[in-house]
Amino acid sequence: MNTLRKLIENFNTNIKIRYDEQMSKHTTFKVGGNADVFFDPSSIEEMKTLISFLKKNEQPFFVFRAGSNIVVSDSGINGSVICTKQLKSVKILQENQSNIALKCEAGALMNDIASFCENNGISGLEPFSGLPGTIGGAVFMNARCYEYSISDIIKTVLFYNSKTDSIETYQFNNEDWAYKKSPFQNTNNIILEVVLSCSRGNRAQIKEKNSYYIEDRQKKGHFNFPSAGSVFKNNRDFGSPSGKIIDQAGLRGFCIGGAQVASWHGNFIINKGTATAEDIHNLVLYIIENVKNKTGFTLEPEIIFKGRGFDS
Repeated sequence: MNTLRKLIENFNTNIKIRYDEQMSKHTTFKVGGNADVFFDPSSIEEMKTLISFLKKNEQPFFVFRAGSNIVVSDSGINGSVICTKQLKSVKILQENQSNIALKCEAGALMNDIASFCENNGISGLEPFSGLPGTIGGAVFMNARCYEYSISDIIKTVLFYNSKTDSIETYQFNNEDWAYKKSPFQNTNNIILEVVLSCSRGNRAQIKEKNSYYIEDRQKKGHFNFPSAGSVFKNNRDFGSPSGKIIDQAGLRGFCIGGAQVASWHGNFIINKGTATAEDIHNLVLYIIENVKNKTGFTLEPEIIFKGRGFDS
C-alpha cells in the first residue's frame, strides 16, 4: 500500500483520488470493506492514461461500475479501484429516417439512458428502464430484461485492449453473444463506450412503456431492500427459472446472518440491514449446495464476488 501511495504521489494527474474508500457506499448491497485507492476518471483519455500507468508499474486494479451486481469483501479490495461513473455522456451519433445510433460512455446509468431516450423520442431501451447499473456493466454481463438482451441493440463497443495497451473498436458479431454471456467476460479488456442501434419512436408511447417497467420492478420488490437483483442465472435445461427452483427447495425467507432469500422472490437475496459480504457469500453457497442435493441442478451465480478472500 505504501508503495502504491508513493507511486500515485508521483503520478501527474487531475483525476480525483481517494484513499481507503469505503466500498459499501458504492454497492447496491451496501456491504464491503475499503479500497486501498479509489480513482474517479472523468474521460476516456484519463482512463487510458491511468490504466497504462498502473500496468506499467505492475499495480493491480479493478474497474468498478455502479456496484449493482457485485459483492465486495468485508476485508476490502487490494490495490486500486477505477470507477467509471463519471464517464456518463449520452448523445445521438447518427440518425436517418428509421435508425438512430446512440453513443453512450460506459459509466452512463441505464435508467439515465432510458430517460434520455424518452425525452428525445428514441425507442429500444424501454425494457431497461429502472435497471440499476451502467451500460458498461450491462454490456459486460449481456443484461437481459423482460426477454430482451442488451446485445439485441449493440452496434459497436469501444474498449481498452489490455494486451496491446490500445483502444480498439469491437464490431458486433452475434456469434460472440449468448444468454448472460459477452466476449468481454474472462478477459482483461475494459469497455469504454457503446454505440446502440435504436429507432425513432413516439414519446408518449415510450414514456408509457418506461413507466410500466419501472412500476413492475417496484411491484416485484426490486428496491425494497439493498440487493443486487437476480442472484442466479436461469438455465433452460433445468425446466424452471432459478427463483422457482429455489422456492421449491423451501429456501424462500431463509437467512444467514443479515442476508436473506427474499420472502417474495426466490432469486433475490437482500440485506436486512446488518448483512456482511460473508453472510451473502455463505448464503449463495448454501443455496447452491441445497438445490444441488435436492434437484441435481447446479445454480450459477450472476453476481460477482470481489476482494480479499474472494479473489483466487
